Amino acid sequence: MVTGIFKLKGVTLAVITVGVLLWIVFVTFLLYHYGVRLSVAFVDSFLTTVFVIAGWLLLENVFKFYTPKKSNYWLIVFLPLVISFLITLVLKFVLPALIEDLLYTGFLYESIAVRGAMIFILFIAFTIIAVIYNRLEDQFKSKEREEGVLKMSREAELYHLRSQLQPHFLFNSLNSINALMISHPESARQMVFQLSDFLRGTIRKGAEQWVYFPSELHTLTLYLDIEKVRFGHRLAVDIQADPNTDAMLLPALLLQPLVENAVKFGLYGLVGEVSISLMAISKGGNLYIEITNPFDPTDTPPKGSGFGLSAVTRRLYLLFGRHDLLETNIDHNIFKVKLNIPQLR
Repeated sequence: MVTGIFKLKGVTLAVITVGVLLWIVFVTFLLYHYGVRLSVAFVDSFLTTVFVIAGWLLLENVFKFYTPKKSNYWLIVFLPLVISFLITLVLKFVLPALIEDLLYTGFLYESIAVRGAMIFILFIAFTIIAVIYNRLEDQFKSKEREEGVLKMSREAELYHLRSQLQPHFLFNSLNSINALMISHPESARQMVFQLSDFLRGTIRKGAEQWVYFPSELHTLTLYLDIEKVRFGHRLAVDIQADPNTDAMLLPALLLQPLVENAVKFGLYGLVGEVSISLMAISKGGNLYIEITNPFDPTDTPPKGSGFGLSAVTRRLYLLFGRHDLLETNIDHNIFKVKLNIPQLR
């Protein structure tokens, strides 16, 4: 508190300095009102103020490093009492030695008890404020540390979730390449090249937390090119994006696991051509994305499906602290995923 004043600069320090000077002037004229000569009153006021500030500094340093428990609350009264008594005693002997004025000395001795009581009130008030301030500061720092630890744990979990997505897709692609190597070697070769392009792009994105929507669409297109090699004419994808979404942001690699989930539900359970659609618009200042795919509600879901939904739901909660940003619903044989991504601006 008081020590912090010496670290202040500019307007704040000037205001505090003016406040101290006005206090000295006020006490000077108060003493003058009681018959003390103006020059003597100024010296008295100045020295008393210096001693009071010195007492505040001492009390602040004591309670800055020691916060009394309930059993030691008596220190809040005892220390100000001792310090105010010592300062009053010093003033009683120092002021007459500096100011050789019999009338003033008589006035000082008569008013020393009142002076000591006023100094004690100032000290005990300051001590209470200092203890409360230090407690609040400790709580604030403790909260900051907790928030820092929580943020680090969230970032670690986000990193873990993102690191799971690439191997999850990579293993599926390698299994598909393995299946194509005998029956369609050229397709397998093409898929290896496309997988390489996809992984190269996602590695570059690895350090990015947020990307623009067109960049995410480009990554998604690389993924879909790989899937089209696997499923050929059976997979049709319709992407419609409002131009207003070009300047909007979303977490990197958020859409690929959702579309991968749509491919699994759609193509593994149905025969013939399957159309997956992705629609993106700006809605209420947020990026709104809807992914739809047909599916057979009577068919058993392919093993491992659902990872994309749970991973994306968890990522959105860690980033925004909300559970309502991803919704799913089923309308007859159509499965819909709706994303509502706030813009951090």
